[in-house]
Amino acid sequence: MVITFYNNLSEKNVIRKTLNNALNLAGTLREATSVTNPTITIESPVTIVGYNYCYIPDFARYYYIVDVKSMRNNLWAVTLRVDVLMSFKDSILITPAIIDHTTQQDTTDYMSSDVWQSLVKDKTDIINFSSGLSETGGYILITAGG
Repeated sequence: MVITFYNNLSEKNVIRKTLNNALNLAGTLREATSVTNPTITIESPVTIVGYNYCYIPDFARYYYIVDVKSMRNNLWAVTLRVDVLMSFKDSILITPAIIDHTTQQDTTDYMSSDVWQSLVKDKTDIINFSSGLSETGGYILITAGG
């Protein structure tokens, strides 16, 4: 399988990462592994120690490089962790969200909207059962809202 290695310059919470220095290498799975946290064996005379990110087309996912171990000369074991934001960015970006209804970016002030109503009540009533709950079972009702 082909793996493209990158230097990721973006923070982890950024959906569209800034990727530099692409390097395509062949990797193999030598034993059972997870798609979300795989360990891939790379045979390459080019060092991959400076890279922190990669893409595996066979899995259709982007990954953070968690660990690189030198197995012997030119043989590397690379442990990866999936980057969910970048891997599924197209689906995430077309999903309508409540954030579309804010007055400006980086704020918690919401505009009036049919999809968002804000009313905060800070009142709690706790009613103790004098004889506890019955042995045959019972119900406890918790409500949030009005």
